[in-house]
Amino acid sequence: MVIVFDIGNTNITIGVFTGAQLLFDLRLRTDIGYTEDQYFASLKALLKHREIETDDIEGGIIGSVVPAVTRAIELMFRKYFGKEALLLTPKTKLNIKNLYKNVSEVGDDRLANAAAGRLFFPGKDLIIIDYGTAVTFDVIDKKGRYLGGVIQPGLYLSLKALFSNTAKLPQVELKFPEKIIGDTTEKSIQSGIMNGAVSGINSFVRLIKKEIKAPKAQVILTGGDAETIPLSMLEAKNVHVDRDFTLKGFKIIYDMNAK
Repeated sequence: MVIVFDIGNTNITIGVFTGAQLLFDLRLRTDIGYTEDQYFASLKALLKHREIETDDIEGGIIGSVVPAVTRAIELMFRKYFGKEALLLTPKTKLNIKNLYKNVSEVGDDRLANAAAGRLFFPGKDLIIIDYGTAVTFDVIDKKGRYLGGVIQPGLYLSLKALFSNTAKLPQVELKFPEKIIGDTTEKSIQSGIMNGAVSGINSFVRLIKKEIKAPKAQVILTGGDAETIPLSMLEAKNVHVDRDFTLKGFKIIYDMNAK
């Protein structure tokens, strides 16, 4: 078995694989104050519930956008699993060509999404949308070149910014209101954030397709908040939805680099 750690700003998503099959995924809260021992205590309980022992794990890979937590998970894996986890570096083998001006600036999760897209949709232009704390649009052309993308705030960041920086606007539940035009402040905020999210996806996908001259580019939707986006509201058709796409991408990178 191989364990994948996808360290995000809000959660650490953990996937346990046997071969190419994802057996299950787990989630821990990202806490920069946690030590390797505290993380292991939480992880051990989750694995035990699944009847998995540390000796069952043959290897691991850590992808992270939170450097302070990367070190704790790396130390935890070494200390309690007795192995060195694979970390992504500019020298890590990939199945894509990174065309970012500074290749080290691309987040590990974005590279994992690109790797998964390249394997599962070979020879296609791809727009991969990862809807989480931040929303990323990553573009891979049919030749397997990572062209770059777009980064914008996610649903909860947008709501937090609105709530934190205004005196009279209330905190609201994130859900779609019945109509675009809200007749209360709560519904107006909900419409702005939720319908704004859908409009943003439609607009960026349209503009990206035009810019790369690929009107039939495959759109892939993943991330913790992906399921909040109704596919019926998206202009793109045949959108591939896979909440585990990033984990699968990290496993692909692990397989390419494991000795």
